[in-house]
Amino acid sequence: MSLKKFSNWVSKTYGDPAPAELLAFLKDHPDGLALGNGLILYGIEDIQIYTEERELEEKGVLYLGAGDLSVFLLRVKDGKVFLVDSTDYQEVDASFKGIDTCVMLLNQA
Repeated sequence: MSLKKFSNWVSKTYGDPAPAELLAFLKDHPDGLALGNGLILYGIEDIQIYTEERELEEKGVLYLGAGDLSVFLLRVKDGKVFLVDSTDYQEVDASFKGIDTCVMLLNQA
């Protein structure tokens, strides 16, 4: 899937445009990015697939990536990233202003 198609899917599905910071990240890393400690931020196709499989559209979030016991969710309306428990998405372990901050901090860990 192209970045343009992904952006259109986000806009149509969520009623909000895809966050610019997310689109910039995906332009640089269309297949995703492995961070330290086994954490992975997914690429364009995987984000859509995992989001739809888990029916997260109605919650306003994208399934952005995962680790051993954690999941990354991105809130579409403001681009905020949440690191949540993989068994309970309401259990927030950390939040980040955006994907760039998330990547920067986790690469330092």
